[in-house]
Amino acid sequence: MKKIDYPIDKNGWHPSLIPGPIVLISTQDSAKEPNVAPKSWLQMVSFDPPILMFSGTRRNTTEQNILETGCFGVNFVDSSMAPAVYGCLEWFGRERIERSGFVLGDAREIDAPLVEDCRAHLECQLRQTVEIGSGFVVFGEIVAASIWEEVLRVAGDRRYELLDQIVFLENGAYAPVNQIVRV
Repeated sequence: MKKIDYPIDKNGWHPSLIPGPIVLISTQDSAKEPNVAPKSWLQMVSFDPPILMFSGTRRNTTEQNILETGCFGVNFVDSSMAPAVYGCLEWFGRERIERSGFVLGDAREIDAPLVEDCRAHLECQLRQTVEIGSGFVVFGEIVAASIWEEVLRVAGDRRYELLDQIVFLENGAYAPVNQIVRV
């Protein structure tokens, strides 16, 4: 097959070449005001210690809260939540949480809320930040993890089906990650 040039700007990718898991990053400021923001640029960077990274913008409330408090929650979105997650982009702060219907609960190890509607969560302590290009990369050490008990009640690959994670493809498009193919 012949290959042709493709845009280097991700906004021009149809289809997307780099899908990313859709998560809600939950934080709060020093006055305990909660914030939830959808993100899809998330990746593990170290197993020992367990460190992940996500990219955002330094000026956003989420990133400012993380710099202020030193922690954040990673809440994994399932396909039933996709309309609320895509829709929440038009609001900010408490209005985003209320209009989207997100229910917040307490984390075990960090001083930030978790989104109860999500089936799995990671609690992270800030390790480092790096500004690169237009991005602001946040590195967090995973200090606690939780998952719906129901997910672990089923065997093997069925767990992915029940976890029902989704990945961002392009504006307005996502795909479920619930069918596993073993090599």
